[in-house]
Amino acid sequence: MSSDANSDDPFSKPIVRKRFQATLAQQGIEDDQLPSVRSSDSPDVPDTPDVPVNQLSSPPLSLPETLSEGNAETLQNLSDDSEPEMLSQSSTSSLNRRMEDSAIDPSRGTRKSQSRGFDYDPAGERTTAPVQKKKKDEIDMGGAKFFPKQEKKHVYTHKWTTEEDDEDEKTISSSSNRYSSRPNQPAVSARPRQPVYATTSTYSKPLASGYGSRVRHIKEANELRESGEYDDFKQDLVYILSSLQSSDASMKVKCLSAISLAKKCVSPDFRQFIKSENMTKSIVKALMDSPEDDLFALAASTVLYLLTRDFNSIKIDFPSLRLVSQLLRIEKFEQRPEDKDKVVNMVWEVFNSYIEKQEVGGQKVSFDMRKESLTPSSLIIEALVFICSRSVNDDNLKSELLNLGILQFVVAKIETNVNLIADNADDTYSILILNRCFRILESSSVFHKKNQAFLISHRSNILISSLAKFLQVILDRVHQLAEEEVKKYISCLALMCRLLINISHDNELCCSKLGQIEGFLPNAITTFTYLAPKFGKENSYDINVMMTSLLTNLVERCNANRKVLIAQTVKMVIPGHDVEEVPALEAITRLFVYHESQAQIVDADLDRELAFDEGGCGDEEEEEEGGDESSDEDGVRKDGRLDRNKMDRMDQVDVVHALQQVMNKASAHMEGSVIASYHALLVGFVLQQNEDHLDEVRKHLPGKNFQNMISQLKRLYDFTKATMAKRVESNSGFRAIERVIEYLERLE
Repeated sequence: MSSDANSDDPFSKPIVRKRFQATLAQQGIEDDQLPSVRSSDSPDVPDTPDVPVNQLSSPPLSLPETLSEGNAETLQNLSDDSEPEMLSQSSTSSLNRRMEDSAIDPSRGTRKSQSRGFDYDPAGERTTAPVQKKKKDEIDMGGAKFFPKQEKKHVYTHKWTTEEDDEDEKTISSSSNRYSSRPNQPAVSARPRQPVYATTSTYSKPLASGYGSRVRHIKEANELRESGEYDDFKQDLVYILSSLQSSDASMKVKCLSAISLAKKCVSPDFRQFIKSENMTKSIVKALMDSPEDDLFALAASTVLYLLTRDFNSIKIDFPSLRLVSQLLRIEKFEQRPEDKDKVVNMVWEVFNSYIEKQEVGGQKVSFDMRKESLTPSSLIIEALVFICSRSVNDDNLKSELLNLGILQFVVAKIETNVNLIADNADDTYSILILNRCFRILESSSVFHKKNQAFLISHRSNILISSLAKFLQVILDRVHQLAEEEVKKYISCLALMCRLLINISHDNELCCSKLGQIEGFLPNAITTFTYLAPKFGKENSYDINVMMTSLLTNLVERCNANRKVLIAQTVKMVIPGHDVEEVPALEAITRLFVYHESQAQIVDADLDRELAFDEGGCGDEEEEEEGGDESSDEDGVRKDGRLDRNKMDRMDQVDVVHALQQVMNKASAHMEGSVIASYHALLVGFVLQQNEDHLDEVRKHLPGKNFQNMISQLKRLYDFTKATMAKRVESNSGFRAIERVIEYLERLE
């Protein structure tokens, strides 16, 4: 190719390239290894004269990305194998001479040609300069283009709060540097914006990748539902209380608000919300003016009744008890008679929904109220039953019941209803009220000396006189009542016995007062010698134990009562025998013998049923000798033992049935043993200071001695000591049993 190109031609100016210093010493050898370009390799390029090979050569040149038509010759010249050498960046004369020696064909196209000199040769391990894009900040100085060194610009970054934010910023900056080489990066970050109400508990910080964020602490569906219910309960309660506490609201509005609150209290979750948030005081404070209106008082009593129905009922303080005492005295509706039926119907609907909701949940509800008997007093009495039973160990509550006049009202209520029953009035509702009143007094008098003394001496012993009258009414009327009514009377009688046991415990005054009431002691003995065996089969155990315990309290420290008891003649019936009248001491002794023998029979049956074969050699011999012995369908052999082979073939239902029978017999054995023990304890106390009647007792005992009584009392002592050892109040009971055992042992 011709080399007559003008040196002033602008396209003949050299393109400055950096020399790689690491390859200068090997440049001559590498030039010899470069293959030459033949005409056959580029058919469109004409032959060019040979160019002498220089000892030094520059590395391959990187071409601009865009070339105009004017520099096509330069492109072709740079693609040859004999590329001119660049001695330095500042020397341009040698490059100009090299460019003049090369002939550029103007007819040659501007397309980029391939050369083996620029191909990657893995064997040569050539270090090539990376292809770089043309920078915008190139500087043209005298025909040479310099790329100034790019210095990192210092950018001020404000540190806002904590070190954690600094670490997050470092993470984000490192991640952005890592992905800075990616093409087509968006100008706006892909991280979603957080709402202004976002908190650290629900929204987390962005991930290191920079793509979105991760939400932590996601609540479960049930947690979301509970949270929503909690908010609803809180808003509803605040709204209702605002109406109840408003001074401008009328009594009608407050009454309707209280009924709305009662409808909310039907839900167990709402009642639990009230207790967990300690809203009881706020509710009681909002209902403090309810006694001023009878219908408002009915709605308030409904709220208190529902709040006390749970096992973990609300805590009752002094303001609550004061409200209860005020509502307890409202027994009639004397205000707003035109709205009475409407309010009563609304309250009755609340109770119907409550009963329905409890039955759906599988819980049995005992609700014996009638619509026509709905009053604030009746509802508060029902609520007091639960309040006192849950606070049986709270002495402060028991004292406040007395100070606020609640016990006085309950005693008066008992007197009124006993008189109604004695006058042959409608006694169904009266029996229900007596049942509730007995429960309240029982809980409020247990191990509380002050309340016991008050109940005994209040209004000239009106309580114990009313109880003795009620006992006489039961014995006179039980023959005329239907079976269902008899059950109600016997159940109420058992509760009355519990109350009398509490107030007569270690109280000589009560014992003497009860012994002085005409007919009380013989009637008390008749309850377990005649009434319980004949009419109260379901409550026979309770009547026997409760009434025997009451008589034990009466004769333990009062010899006058012992003499009165010995002188009495009572009716007695033993199962399988006719009714007969015998002396009281003989009746108690014969009942002891009966129950003790029943316990021994059950004990022997249990020994036979629980004696399983162990599969020893002796058993095999017995089986060979008695091989003809067959077992019945229940798996019991003729000798009374359970057949193990038969038991192994029984399915699970049959095994459960067999075990249930064993447990029933064990329960019957325990009941018989306990009743016999209490009869023996009563006989032992009656015989003290009355040794003249020892022969009357011995002639009815097995072996004519007291050994069976002593053994039963020792069992009772061990059982009581094991179950009541931690209670200080039971120490007197231990000592009483010990004294009777020692007394009977001396008699032997």
